[in-house]
Amino acid sequence: MSLFKYVPVLLLLFLALPAKSALQVNSPLPCHKTIKVGYNDWPPYAWQDPQGEAQGLDVDLMRAFAVYLGCEINFINVPAKRSHQMLKAGQLDVLMGATMTDERQAYAHFSSYYRDEELRLFVLDEQKDQINIDKWEDIFTKKLRLLVPSSGWYGADYQESQYRLEQEHLLVLSPDSDKSVQMLTYGRGDMIVGDTMAMPYIASQHQHIKLVPLKLVLDQNHIHLMLSKASMTPSQLEQFNQAIKALMDNGEITRVINKWQQMSLAKQSNMSRLNSPLKTLYVSP
Repeated sequence: MSLFKYVPVLLLLFLALPAKSALQVNSPLPCHKTIKVGYNDWPPYAWQDPQGEAQGLDVDLMRAFAVYLGCEINFINVPAKRSHQMLKAGQLDVLMGATMTDERQAYAHFSSYYRDEELRLFVLDEQKDQINIDKWEDIFTKKLRLLVPSSGWYGADYQESQYRLEQEHLLVLSPDSDKSVQMLTYGRGDMIVGDTMAMPYIASQHQHIKLVPLKLVLDQNHIHLMLSKASMTPSQLEQFNQAIKALMDNGEITRVINKWQQMSLAKQSNMSRLNSPLKTLYVSP
């Protein structure tokens, strides 16, 4: 009699097992596949080294998120505009270092922010006493030519007055930040717009010159991961948010950011000790 007493209980346990197993197989885990992470050359946040490996602040953080989640990731170097098209089509799963906009939210999930960004105007060190602006309108009243990389977000003031800058011949577009710095040294613009860490880093590392930021702050934004709506689910987004929170709480994100800030400051300090005149470093084409 005791055997029959427990048969219904055993039968219920047996019937429950397949359902639990199916739930595990179908659960939207963040790493059911290798995650394709797009990036473009934007030091010190991301760039491709001579060996073809991704390097940079955002790259280090993305690797840390992947380790926390147990993810396999594949970094793919692509131009900025193309990377967004690939994310929209699901050919890339994640983009790093993104500012949230309404347009981008149409095709991407945005993670919790993991760092901040500040945009400012920069001039060559030797011109810091000649060029000063207190407000955006001073660009027009003083007829200052503004060098702007063609892809990116540069604040509401720039967005709203881009057409006016073009009409008054004060806007000089460039393919990227590196080329913008080169053009600044050639005298093709008076100022350059960019991220407060990236622009001085690019100038010192790639062009061996020192840039000085003007006091006007153009914009301040939280920076996020973008996950493709075509290839990544809201559940996967939540997993990445958990990783960001965990690494924020344990200090790993702060440690990585501080490391790259110190490296950037060190490179700029080295530039301030260079005594070679600018004309010996550059020859106009």
